[in-house]
Amino acid sequence: MRTIVPDWLTRDAKILILASSVRMFGQGFISVALAVYLATIGLSLLQIGMYFSVGGAGAALFAFAVAFISERFGRRNLLVFFTLTTALGVVGLIVTDNILVLVVFAFVGALSGAPGGATGATQPLVQAGLAENGPATRRTDIFATYRIVNTFARAFGALSAGLPTVLQSNFGLSEVAAFRVLLGALVASLLLASLMYAMLSGGPSETRSRGWTNPFTLPSRRVIFTLGGLFTVDSFGGALLIQSLVAYWFSTKFGMDIGTLSVVFFGSELLTALSLWFAAKIANRIGLLNTMVFTHIPSSLFLFAAAFAPEAWIAVVFWQLRAFFSQMDVPTRDSYIMAIVGSEERVAMASSQAIGRSAATAVGPYASTLMWSAFSATAPFVACGVIKIAYDLSLWFMFRDIKPPEESRSAAPGEERARA
Repeated sequence: MRTIVPDWLTRDAKILILASSVRMFGQGFISVALAVYLATIGLSLLQIGMYFSVGGAGAALFAFAVAFISERFGRRNLLVFFTLTTALGVVGLIVTDNILVLVVFAFVGALSGAPGGATGATQPLVQAGLAENGPATRRTDIFATYRIVNTFARAFGALSAGLPTVLQSNFGLSEVAAFRVLLGALVASLLLASLMYAMLSGGPSETRSRGWTNPFTLPSRRVIFTLGGLFTVDSFGGALLIQSLVAYWFSTKFGMDIGTLSVVFFGSELLTALSLWFAAKIANRIGLLNTMVFTHIPSSLFLFAAAFAPEAWIAVVFWQLRAFFSQMDVPTRDSYIMAIVGSEERVAMASSQAIGRSAATAVGPYASTLMWSAFSATAPFVACGVIKIAYDLSLWFMFRDIKPPEESRSAAPGEERARA
C-alpha cells in the first residue's frame, strides 16, 4: 500500500517541508488580510505601500547576509533565528498602529505581503537543504512536493483571512480586535515552525568547516549573478501586484468583503497547488527551462484580461486562470538552479534569487501604489504583465543551451555551468 508521504524523502526533508508549510499558512493569511488590516487601523494607500516596501528591504538584506554566513552559523540555527524574527515582526502589528514603529517591525520581520513569500533568509536555506536530502533523479519531484504542500498551507491561510468576520459576528469583537486575535495565532504558528526547524539533524551542511562564503569568488558566479538579475526583473513585476494589494483592488473596485476575498484566494491557491503537480510532469517531457518559460507567459495574458474585466465574476475567473499558470515555473526553477551549480554553491544561488525577489518587493509595492494613484488601478496590472513576458523571453534566449546534467546525456555533471 502506498503511503501519502513519498518514501524517498529523508527525515530532514520532511521537517523542512512541514515547517515551511506552517510558515506559509501564516503567509497566506498575511497576503490576503494585511493591506485591509493596515487600512482598518488608519494607514493610507501610500503608507501601506511603504510598509510592504520596507518589509521587502528587510527580506533582501537578510537574504544577502545568509549567502555569506550560512556556512559559518549553520542552516538549522539560521532557520530558527529568522523564523523568530518574523514572529517578532507580527507582534509589532498587534501592539501598535504607529506607522513609524510599524515599519521598523516590518523590516525586522521581513513582512512584505508577497504571496509566495519574499521570505528573506529562510527560502535559500530551505532550498539548499532540500537539494541535499533526496536522490538527484527526484530533485524536481522533491521541489514540487515542497511547493504543493506549501501552496495548500497558504491556501488555507488565505481562507483563514475570513475569520475576523466570524469573530466579529459571533463574539462581538471590533474589526481591529478580530484581526489581532488572528495575528496572535500567527505568532504561535511561527513559534511552532521554529521548534520544528530546531529538530533538523543538519546533514552535511552542519558538519562542514565553519567558514565564511564569498559568492563573488565561486566558480559559477557568472551564472549565479546573471540568473539573480533576471529573477530580480521577474520579481519586480510580481511585486507590483502582491496578493495583498490585489485583494485591496478587488475590495475597492468591486466592493468585495474580506470573507469573499478569502474564498477567492483560497480557490486560486488550490489551483496553483494543482498546477505544480502538472509542472513536474511537463518538465520530465519538455525540460525544466522550457516549462519555466512557456507555462509562465499565459499567466501574464490572463492578468491583462483580469485587469480590464467589466464585472467582478469575470475578473475572478481570469484571476483564477492566471493563478493556475503563474507558479508552474517555481518548482522547475528551484530544481534548475540547484542542478546547474555545485553543492557548495547552492545557498549562494538560492540567495541570489531571494535577494532579487526581496529587493524587488522593497520597491514594487510602493511603485505600484504610485502608479495606482497617478494613473489608474489597472496600470500595475499592465506593467506587471509586460515585465514578466520580457523576463520569460530573455531567460529562454540566454539560458536555452545551459541544461541540468539529467537533461544533457553528453555533458558530465558541472560541464554545463562551466560552459556558462
